[in-house]
Amino acid sequence: MKEQMSVTELIQTVSQSMKGDGIKQDYITQLSYTWKALEQYLIAHDLVFSKENAFTFLKDKYDIHADQNFAKLRPIDKRRKRAVCALLHCADGKSVYREKTYWPCSFHDAYVLPFYEFLNERKSQDLALSTINRDIYTLNHFSKYLQESRISKISDISPAIVQGFMKWLAEQKNLPTLKSASASMRVLLRYLYQNGYIPEDYSPVVLSVRCRKVVPSVYQTDEIEKMLVSFNQSSAVGIRNYAMVLMAARLGIRASDICALEFKNIHWERNTIEFVTVKTGKPAVLPLPADVGNAIIRYIKDVRPSSEDHHIFLRMQAPFKKLNPASLHMIVTNAFRDAGITARPGRCHGPHALRASLATSMLEKEIPLPVISEVLSHSDTDTTKMYLKVDMHHLRKIALEVPGLTGVWMGGVRI
Repeated sequence: MKEQMSVTELIQTVSQSMKGDGIKQDYITQLSYTWKALEQYLIAHDLVFSKENAFTFLKDKYDIHADQNFAKLRPIDKRRKRAVCALLHCADGKSVYREKTYWPCSFHDAYVLPFYEFLNERKSQDLALSTINRDIYTLNHFSKYLQESRISKISDISPAIVQGFMKWLAEQKNLPTLKSASASMRVLLRYLYQNGYIPEDYSPVVLSVRCRKVVPSVYQTDEIEKMLVSFNQSSAVGIRNYAMVLMAARLGIRASDICALEFKNIHWERNTIEFVTVKTGKPAVLPLPADVGNAIIRYIKDVRPSSEDHHIFLRMQAPFKKLNPASLHMIVTNAFRDAGITARPGRCHGPHALRASLATSMLEKEIPLPVISEVLSHSDTDTTKMYLKVDMHHLRKIALEVPGLTGVWMGGVRI
């Protein structure tokens, strides 16, 4: 019977199955974008749903190949492939979705209590599952190293032990893994010190691991304006989303900071937005442009739910609580799609792309790097320098003329 189901029936079945398994509606909604695109593709090409046609759709629409390594796909492409695979599994009578869970913890008895307390503290911060699993991965290896080093108590940890662990980890893991572990170790060591498990804060002992930075994804000014116009401001959700995305586009504020903004951070009398950044803990004072201010006022006066929560931007359905950064990422992604602006492979499409676009635009206007660094709340100007990679306006001025190939031997022939 399932082999005869249409793609529409499969989508309905998979969606209901996921809801029954307790999968969050936000995630199902994200998958539905791929499902709708697949449905339209099959209709346009007069095709029936099959494994061959489904993977042809992925290749034609998103340049995702059937034999492509799943781990190397972008997060959005992984989600697109999962959406199609869920339909294929349903058509074959298999389970459509296996919910992701926390990785198992393998801590030695001597470290169980502080390590579990640390993880519970991290979980209470509403961090992504991948971040918590990164911490668990690091703790598992740290526990193994402490046991092999005959460290019987957490209080016996020393700078030499921390450095020895990082060296031990570096000998068997690759650079990105070491970078993630170093971030987890700094947070762990600060936690252990603040909670009295170790006598000093050894987090500065963990050196920063720098991986090769990728080229930032940027959009032209006309693309961003086209994206902003795409919001449906006749709806309450559209008014809220427009205000949030406008702040990201005009001021380059991180998604985490936009979601964390409270009424006390808006100083109408001075026309400024003043807050402490979530990522760096650095105070930021930014001007409040008229269009951003008007968008915020319209949202607050006309559509913001009545709530005692001090955060400015809230969910539009009960419980009325602040949005998380992942929600804003999805809002920006949807806005680009609604505006007909496609994200080519390797091109990001979230709030950080708006931030990078603003930095590039400021560089084109000859604004000094220290000023841009201050606007973006970077900890130092070295971070801001990454945007020089896409500053085509200035790169063209220093481009060297490519010499001709006359007199060069190629393949044994002089040209």
